Amino acid sequence: MNTLEERQRQALGQIAEIKRISCAIDHALQNRTPAAVLVTSALHGEGKSLFASALAATTASLGKHRVAVLDLNWYRPSVHRCFGHELNQPMERIIQADLNELVAKNGDQSPDLLVAPIDHQDHTKMNGDVFGVVNRLIEQAKKSYDLVIVDSASIFPTNRMMMDPVMLSGMVDGVVMVVQTGVTPKQQVKRAYTIMQAAGANVIGVTINQHREPATKQ
Repeated sequence: MNTLEERQRQALGQIAEIKRISCAIDHALQNRTPAAVLVTSALHGEGKSLFASALAATTASLGKHRVAVLDLNWYRPSVHRCFGHELNQPMERIIQADLNELVAKNGDQSPDLLVAPIDHQDHTKMNGDVFGVVNRLIEQAKKSYDLVIVDSASIFPTNRMMMDPVMLSGMVDGVVMVVQTGVTPKQQVKRAYTIMQAAGANVIGVTINQHREPATKQ
C-alpha cells in the first residue's frame, strides 16, 4: 500500500472513530439537547484541541445537531488554527458582547466558532468576574446550538486565573478527557480524574489519542 493510500485509510479510520465517540457522547448524555461538553486533559500537549475540533466538525457534518465550539483555553489557544481562522477580536469585546455577535459562522453542517481573544496573553484584562463571563457565553451558546464543545486548558499545571477546567466543569453537562497514550504518566491521569470527580464533574469518558496496536511478532 502506498503512502497516499495509507493516509486515506488512516483518515477514514479517524473519521469513523470520531463518529463513534460522538454517538457515545449522545448516549452518555441521554440524547440531551442542548448540551455542553468540556474537553480537557491532564497535561498540555495531549491533542485535546485537535480532538475537540474534530469532534465538533464531525458531529456537525452528520446534520443532526447545530454545533458550536468555544475556545476557552486563553492561555494556549489553538482551535482557530484547526479551522483556518485568525484571532481577530479583543478580550474586552468578548467579555462584553453577546455570543451571537462573536462567533464565526461556517455554514450548514459545519460548527460555528468562538476563538480566543487576540490579546489573550494579557492576563491583567481577565480581572473581574471571569466565572460570570464564561458561564454567560456557555449559556448563550446552549440557547442557540444543540451541542456546544468547549475546549479548555489542561488540568495541570493549576490555572491561577480561574479559567481552568475544574471551574468550567460545573458549567457543562459532561466532560471528556483526552490522554496521549505512552506519553502521559498514569499517575497524572488518575490524579486529574480524581480532581474532576471531587469537583462534581460528570466525566462521561476518556479518549485515547495516538493509540497504537502492539506490533505482531513475526
